[in-house]
Amino acid sequence: RAVGLADALQPPATASASLWTRGALRPMPKGHLMGVPGDLGPVAASGVISPAGLARIPLDHLLPRTPVEDDVAVGAYVEARLGREVVDRLVEPLLGGVYAGNAHEISMRAAVPKLFEIARSPHRSLIAGVREELHRAAARTQDAGPVFLGVEGGVGRLPQAVAEACRA
Repeated sequence: RAVGLADALQPPATASASLWTRGALRPMPKGHLMGVPGDLGPVAASGVISPAGLARIPLDHLLPRTPVEDDVAVGAYVEARLGREVVDRLVEPLLGGVYAGNAHEISMRAAVPKLFEIARSPHRSLIAGVREELHRAAARTQDAGPVFLGVEGGVGRLPQAVAEACRA
């Protein structure tokens, strides 16, 4: 906007994402925080997680609270709560895409601070904590525009516009 491209900003053509897993392209389940589900329904409907993996997820409600001190790797914590398959098929693709790293080496505190807050809260269930956070976030952003915008004609227009703005 500051370099004169406000009229060229466009929301993405599609707001959905897909994952290649279990031999097919499957929709990314809705209602998650960096791949950590807030509801089992969309995860089950997506086909991303196997029946055995789906059976593991509800144990989150039965397990004792997983203590988190100063920090923890996202993958280690989510695996302890929801199982390895959730990490491999939901969390890892998102974290890897954003941070170009391994979920078992990425700091929860640095990369997903909201998840870190949930992990340190009195919640015993990670899924319940994520669900509450998603509801709070939805209430805060009801009238917000798209999170991501692109530049009509391609992002290559941006450096040229910056250079022109600097010369002006």
